[in-house]
Amino acid sequence: MNALPMFGNLFLPWGIFIVLLSVMAFTVMYKSPGTGRMVAVLSIIFWLVTVLVALNRRKNDPEPSWFSYFSLATGAAVFSALLLGNYIFNRYTLPYQLVNDLKVISHMDASKERGQNVMDGGIFYFAEGNIIDATRSWHFKQGTVYCVAPIIKGEPGTAVSETGSFDFWAVGKDCCSVSSSDFRCGAYANPLARSAIRVLDDTDRKFYRLAVEQSETLYGIMATHPIFVEWSQDPLAVNNSKNSKALALYVIAVIGAFVVAILGVSVASCKYAWLGRSESVYDQQVFDDPDYNKGGYGSNPNF
Repeated sequence: MNALPMFGNLFLPWGIFIVLLSVMAFTVMYKSPGTGRMVAVLSIIFWLVTVLVALNRRKNDPEPSWFSYFSLATGAAVFSALLLGNYIFNRYTLPYQLVNDLKVISHMDASKERGQNVMDGGIFYFAEGNIIDATRSWHFKQGTVYCVAPIIKGEPGTAVSETGSFDFWAVGKDCCSVSSSDFRCGAYANPLARSAIRVLDDTDRKFYRLAVEQSETLYGIMATHPIFVEWSQDPLAVNNSKNSKALALYVIAVIGAFVVAILGVSVASCKYAWLGRSESVYDQQVFDDPDYNKGGYGSNPNF
């Protein structure tokens, strides 16, 4: 046993996991996705090199070795970092960065502003009197129920938009009835809520748009440039929480990877410590030799 390969097999795969996860999960993939993909490709190439080295070493030494373990540990580190990093990026980092790069728009009156004029808005603070009109809400069901309700100023059900178009819609998933006008999404019941955070997911927006089209037909209203938002009392805190969740998941993953690395090296060390300690086949051949049983090879003049 040698401490150097043991520490190398502990810290090198773990370090690869940390670096690759950092690249795939955070700012690098958002600001320079080409760099992130190049790092991912280089990591896979490095793993393939370790596989070839391990195979080459096993030709000369049929017993398991640290080269084989390093290849296995590196492959596990690379592919787990790619999968987990992709999940963290798409689930938390990308939505956070997209909203963070857009404008914060204050004192906006949904009845006077057109959606096409605030396409660069990420967080909206609505003027006093703007509310969700749940009486003109509707939905579109595609496995998930996509719920929408217009944001208006005035009496629910009767308020009209000065622009002639209802362009601002509060949205949510699985938070409304499928048989009536009913909207229970986000902070809909919070009397202090008068702000919202933009929904930028392309797949979700497609289904929300279909729900709005049904609302237009059902209630005889128009939505020329609909903007979809999630109603909230503190949209900045909601957006920042996505970044916090990404960091928390990253820390948990790094600690978990270190624990797995320690266990892996410990098991491999125990296994490799017994190499060469099994009974030799040559020893058995000696015991079975008749000359040895008659007095040993020393008593045989032909030996």
